[in-house]
Amino acid sequence: MISQLDNRKHVKFLKRHLELLPSSHQEHDPNKMAIIFYSIMGLAALKIDVCKEYKANLHWLHKHYRTIRSPDSQETISGFTGSFSMLISSVNCLSLPNTLFAILTCRTLKDEEFFHEIIDPKGVASFVGRCQDPEVGSFTSTLDYKRLIPSPVDTGDLRFCYIAVAILQLIGFTNEGELKEFIDVEKLIQYILAQQCADGGFGSYGEPHAGYTSCALSALSLLGKLDRLSDCFKERTISWLVSRQVSNQGCMRFQEGNDCFDSEDHGGFQGRENKFADTCYVFWCLNSLRLLTPDGCELPIQPDLAEDFLINRTQNNVIGGFSKNDQDDPDLYHTCLGIAALAMLDGSFDGVLFIPKGITV
Repeated sequence: MISQLDNRKHVKFLKRHLELLPSSHQEHDPNKMAIIFYSIMGLAALKIDVCKEYKANLHWLHKHYRTIRSPDSQETISGFTGSFSMLISSVNCLSLPNTLFAILTCRTLKDEEFFHEIIDPKGVASFVGRCQDPEVGSFTSTLDYKRLIPSPVDTGDLRFCYIAVAILQLIGFTNEGELKEFIDVEKLIQYILAQQCADGGFGSYGEPHAGYTSCALSALSLLGKLDRLSDCFKERTISWLVSRQVSNQGCMRFQEGNDCFDSEDHGGFQGRENKFADTCYVFWCLNSLRLLTPDGCELPIQPDLAEDFLINRTQNNVIGGFSKNDQDDPDLYHTCLGIAALAMLDGSFDGVLFIPKGITV
């Protein structure tokens, strides 16, 4: 699994993103925090001592932590911006994804200074709470650029629900009593449950999606509320997830004429029905199955085939990294999730918090 990777090339690929990027990456400047997060997490999953190599750069990361005062000056909120280019005087520039990426990076780099001297946990929790839709219970990724209310141009979905809960967990708000000070826990749970699909899984408009399913189950797990799902729904979800592993065996004639089937995807996972297999969905499906499979039981899939799909189909043996499929160039997102999926198969990765096991959170 992880031991079968060409680590030297993957490490070079990941480290390249932490150094000087080409001008073609300039458009990704607002996502700089994500670039750092995926790079550090991929390296940590490969057992690289990221603390030794990158802890000296934490002061730069700290500069992205901002505190903003509400218009009525009654409250301050705190979080991270994705890039200095996003800083505009008197305008809110915080976002939930960037805040989670930065906090997880600080945890991975064992940043005691940030967690003991810099962060205002209640300020961060207040920012998270203000991103919740008071009527629906979902979360947007950011606030209105001037008013500290959920952004009217951003959609709320299960990704941001998970991110909100994960942030609160990572900064120390873990029990329901503490969470209720900042978010409406019951409305959040009701929103998540409302995204259940008839065939199992979670998604918008009744169509289950592997990424959304992982986010929903992880959020419920962090809240200690997986028991709010019925046994029947859990069984349907497991069946739906198992069916996402692509096979080229059996009745191949039923796949003839299906433009979304590739026999070489054998062992990989698709994110939705009638889609090609994709590196990232190996991770999302594995994480969901881990959460729904009783402790000590084997996953009801063929992990050796999933491993083979990653190592022999989407791993780039020339420059390192993983691609979405064997047609695209490797990219940072799929590289990190491919490595994380293999580490999860090894039992060395916490899929719920997306962090290598052994890192204190």
